[in-house]
Amino acid sequence: MELFLKSIILWILATVFTSCHSQTIITVFESKQKDSATELKGAKIYILKKQTTNSDFNYTKLNDIDGNIKDTLNIINSISIFEPTNGQFLYYQFLSTFIGEGYNSDGPPILKEFHDILIIKTDKNNIILDAFQYTLEWAERPLQYDLFKSSAKGVVLTNNLDINHLIFKRTYSLRKDSENLNEKGTIKLKP
Repeated sequence: MELFLKSIILWILATVFTSCHSQTIITVFESKQKDSATELKGAKIYILKKQTTNSDFNYTKLNDIDGNIKDTLNIINSISIFEPTNGQFLYYQFLSTFIGEGYNSDGPPILKEFHDILIIKTDKNNIILDAFQYTLEWAERPLQYDLFKSSAKGVVLTNNLDINHLIFKRTYSLRKDSENLNEKGTIKLKP
């Protein structure tokens, strides 16, 4: 019985010690500046909006976008899915503002402003460990269909990195011919 009580006390102390020393997210950089949209069918520019340390991705939300966006589809509901959670990595959030063709049921497509979010997780040497890309205005169910995950290995995050080096593939695919992200774009770490 005494050994059991000592084990419980040690477990409680270890739990308290570990939880007290978990590091909180530190925001290194954040910008709320509105960016100019790139032209229709032009190369996208992914501009750094947030950088944090002691971070990770919220995989629970990323793996269930449809269950995490409630009744109202809007950028505010969507962007919260891509926010960092506590972890041990560097987190980068980029936003690309671009002109695209919107659906118009009564006529030709309409031109409007869209936003792609790109989140990247790196180690301390800026080697990309994981990345996701999503169009925040995506409104067709399943919403998960527009989420792309990087399959690249050993890529270092640098200024002016071409997003095609990240080899994005859909996380939820309806057809084999549309699994890859076919976009032109550049990642901007610096203005």
